Amino acid sequence: MPVELSALGADRFDGWREDVKQRLITRSRESGMRAGDDAIDFAEAFLRDLLPQGPATSSAGLFVIVESSQELGALWLADSGGKLFLVDLGLSVDLDARQREELFSTIRRIAVQREARLISVALFPQDAQAHALIAGRGFAVASIQMLLEPLPERRVAPHVVVSPMTAERFRRFAEHSEASYAEDLVAAGRYTADEAVIESRRQMRLELPEGIDTPGQELFTASVDGAEVGVLWLGLRRRDGRPHAFILDIEVAQDQRRRGYGRELMHAAEREARRMGAESIGLHVFGFNTGAIDLYESLGYRRVEETLLLNL
Repeated sequence: MPVELSALGADRFDGWREDVKQRLITRSRESGMRAGDDAIDFAEAFLRDLLPQGPATSSAGLFVIVESSQELGALWLADSGGKLFLVDLGLSVDLDARQREELFSTIRRIAVQREARLISVALFPQDAQAHALIAGRGFAVASIQMLLEPLPERRVAPHVVVSPMTAERFRRFAEHSEASYAEDLVAAGRYTADEAVIESRRQMRLELPEGIDTPGQELFTASVDGAEVGVLWLGLRRRDGRPHAFILDIEVAQDQRRRGYGRELMHAAEREARRMGAESIGLHVFGFNTGAIDLYESLGYRRVEETLLLNL
């Protein structure tokens, strides 16, 4: 008989939820995305936010994966905004190629039934089962979370100089950054144009509620010989109780590219992160930006989570 899905019974919800929580904690720590108690806090918040009504949450589809009378594992799907999210896959056995094909065909059928235009899955590098399930099915990497730890001691003479951004420059920066991020969200396939404008504005307000004076946020202009060549935005966060810097925006001016300033600006980000007391630095990059990905990996950044999309 083919691989099928049956609804997860309410009586099994608590045990299933604990299994998902432990998977999230383990994979967060193994990838380096989160460390120590941060992984526990994230897992608890993740489950609380996505399952506010427990097994009765209307956007969630909780299933047992079965073949004949054998249970193969459990699957958590969620739909929102025209997307079907493959939130969690927990298998008790390794599926063979036929079983993976049948399971994915069922997931795709559910997406079509729910009128989703995309299937989305966020994966840690260690999630071998989910990687195997979606391999070769047309998924594209939409975005990547990367981490550099520990901060390296680079003996590189600074050429690009960064200085605190002025209030006047910030106004132009904020407008440009918000518009550019919206364009990138569309280019990555994650949002429609209208959705991207709303999401970009939401994230800008979330990160900078007090504009340039928002505590924990540092914005810079980068210059060479007194001429501006780019911008840098760092946010100071906590990771396992220790300071952690996150690159929220970094850009070399259009007419200043192909001169090595991007690498030097990344070196400047490391210096500023260390000055802020950070012991590690993270960033997000869209999958289509292959040049930036190559640069970051050459500097020692590693992938700790990827979001992949299948356009239906």
